[in-house]
Amino acid sequence: MYEAELRSAILRILARWERLPESDVLRRLTPVQLAHLREELFEALAAEGLIELRLVGDERVLTITARGRQAVEGGGPL
Repeated sequence: MYEAELRSAILRILARWERLPESDVLRRLTPVQLAHLREELFEALAAEGLIELRLVGDERVLTITARGRQAVEGGGPL
């Protein structure tokens, strides 16, 4: 499992739902994807401007950005 596949999976999930709590994103990943997921991946996606991370209550909420949506729709490498 490559990090690019995980990035793509997370962005596709968010492109469909727009905004989800982190736990909901994790539930939508396959067991193999979950086994390879590093916590830093969400921070990396946020640092690249592909998603926004916001703490709501006691859980992070992930929101896809316009740049993240373009990456998904463009079909290029994420």
